[in-house]
Amino acid sequence: MSLRTLLFFLRADRPAPKGGQARGLLLLISLLLFSPRSALAQANEPQPTILHLSQTAERKVVRDLLRIELRVEEAGADPLTLQTAVNRRMAASLDRARQVQGVMVETGTYSVDQEQPQNAPSHWRASQSLILSGKAADALLKLAGALQSDGLLMSSMTYEASPETVRGAEEDLTAEALAGLAERAASIADHVHLSVLRYRDLRVGNAEIGSPPMPRFAAMAMTTPVAQPGQATIRLTISADLQLGAPNR
Repeated sequence: MSLRTLLFFLRADRPAPKGGQARGLLLLISLLLFSPRSALAQANEPQPTILHLSQTAERKVVRDLLRIELRVEEAGADPLTLQTAVNRRMAASLDRARQVQGVMVETGTYSVDQEQPQNAPSHWRASQSLILSGKAADALLKLAGALQSDGLLMSSMTYEASPETVRGAEEDLTAEALAGLAERAASIADHVHLSVLRYRDLRVGNAEIGSPPMPRFAAMAMTTPVAQPGQATIRLTISADLQLGAPNR
C-alpha cells in the first residue's frame, strides 16, 4: 500500500477502520515512519556544531578591609589559674576595643593545652584570640599597638577586599565577560565559516578574589604596627555552549 492509499484511508469522511483492518493500518504507518529510507534521511541530517567556551574578566582593587588577630596568652602549672587570668585580660581588652569607632570586634580560638618539653617539667598554656577588623585602618593600627602594650601578642595582620568592594565590581565584570565571550565566539565561528545561531547553555559565576590576601607585618613589638594594603584581583568567569550553523546569506 502506498502513501497515497494510506491518506485515502485516513480521509475524514471515511468510516474508521475496524478489527484486522485497523491493525493492518497501524502496521503500515509504522513501516512508513521507520522505513530504511526515513532512517537514512535522519542519519544524513547535518549534526549541529556546538562550541564550548569560557571567558574571564578581572579587575584590580585596593584591599580596603584590615583584619588583625591578637591573642592573650598565659603559661604556668595550674590550668584553672591560667584560664582565670586569660578571661580577665580578655574582658579588659574587649572593653578597650569596643570604645573605638569603626572597629568590629570578635573573639576567636580559646585553647588550654599541656606542654611536655623533653628536658623540662610539664606545664600548661592557655590562650584566646581577639580579632579586630574594619576599614578605619589608622584607628585599628593604633588600637592594636595599645593592646600590645597591654601584653597581647600579634598573631596575624592582613588586608583583604571587603565583600562590598567585590559585589560592586560584579556587575561590570559580568558585562565585560559577556562581551568578550560574544566577540570570541563570533571570531571562532567566522574562522570555521559558520556563524553563532544561539546560546544553548550559559553559566555565570560570582565575582571572587583571585589570590589570598598577603600578610603585611611591620612590627611585633609593643608599638603601633604599620601596614600597607596592596591590591587584590577580582575575577568572574562565564562559560557557555553555543550552537553554530551556516551563516545567513
